[in-house]
Amino acid sequence: MGQGTSKSEIKKLMEKTTYSKDQINQIYTDYSCYIHNDKGLTFDEFKQFFSIRFKEYDEESLLTMFNLFDSDKNGNINFKEFACAIFIITRSPVEEKLSFLFDMFDRCPKNGVLDNSEIISIIQLAIKTGSSLGFGMKESGLFVENLLKSMERESNGGISKQEFISKASSDDKFVRMLCLYDPFGDLLY
Repeated sequence: MGQGTSKSEIKKLMEKTTYSKDQINQIYTDYSCYIHNDKGLTFDEFKQFFSIRFKEYDEESLLTMFNLFDSDKNGNINFKEFACAIFIITRSPVEEKLSFLFDMFDRCPKNGVLDNSEIISIIQLAIKTGSSLGFGMKESGLFVENLLKSMERESNGGISKQEFISKASSDDKFVRMLCLYDPFGDLLY
């Protein structure tokens, strides 16, 4: 496998993601179709791959997602980062998906609390993605709005990460609405 992925690294990746060796090989084959250099996926290549699943996400959200997955902060997504990204958005436990979502929306300042503008961004995205997945627009908006209203607020009016994960994990409809759902059948993603 390319990009310096050794057998021991593949084994660690299998343990971390619960993918089999054959699944890791399939993910690598798919990954290889999108990269055009030996450094990994650029943002444009990342966008091309992930826009299939996240077609309702705006460029800023995709860039934030890219930066969260780029764990070594070199401006490219290597294969290990890519495989972990696929795992987080599909097969990881709901709490990990929600932690990722929180980090994605906790933008400026990145202070561990979602402020009102960040909460509005989540509501807007959930309405768009929920609608494209067959949830009614009104139904999506009311569900997310009620979910976020049920969360206790910090003294500054924001929502903490712990509160966000605690309340949002009580119903997996929220993560499904934001396209962070398990694959169907034998599909990897």
